[in-house]
Amino acid sequence: MAEAATKWQAKGFNSLKMTVGNQALARRDEPRLLGDVILEDAKRVETVRMAAGPEAELFIDANCSLDLYHARQLCQMIEPFHIEFFEEPITQNDIRHMAELRSQTTIRLACGQNEGQAYRFRDMMIAGAVDIIQPNVAITGGFTQCQKIAALANSFNISVDNGGAWPFFNQHLQAGLSNGGLVEYHYSSVEVCKRLYIGLPEPKQGWLTMTDAPGLGFELNIRCSITLRN
Repeated sequence: MAEAATKWQAKGFNSLKMTVGNQALARRDEPRLLGDVILEDAKRVETVRMAAGPEAELFIDANCSLDLYHARQLCQMIEPFHIEFFEEPITQNDIRHMAELRSQTTIRLACGQNEGQAYRFRDMMIAGAVDIIQPNVAITGGFTQCQKIAALANSFNISVDNGGAWPFFNQHLQAGLSNGGLVEYHYSSVEVCKRLYIGLPEPKQGWLTMTDAPGLGFELNIRCSITLRN
């Protein structure tokens, strides 16, 4: 973990996100207690913080892997390491439990990358369950619906960040929002996109520069698509 953190910092990324939870709830048939999982997570977070240094922005993502009790315990253990936000801490993005967790931690909560319906974002914000919402244009109904969700978030003074995959699509949404924020340079997704598309922007010192080319600014790699089709 320490090596990965310093590797990405050397490439100009000083905002780093790591997963926690290890899909613990989905793997309860394995002989491993959730308490042991979050103890290991706390050590991993400390390792990354020590390697990356105090100036790095550190984010964590449980991918909906924890229940309220263990998410709260993990927050208590890692609060000293100055976490920017905790993404999808609670299984199924349970709104009531998210709101309860938010009231009991100083770490900001974020979620929404896997939500497909606008009303879910509305309900999260009304309940006070999130600090940041993360609609993803590939999942949440495209650019138009994501813009509507972002406008609603603006009325709650809530920021919008990209979570999950497909950064080259989501960068266009973020660039056009007054309350837009970060774009996740999701490594595995980026590698897929590099095969599928031509003309993708390359990040420099952690920033993606928008192109002046028409549309999304990149084109489908026809040769690759034919190969995959066959």
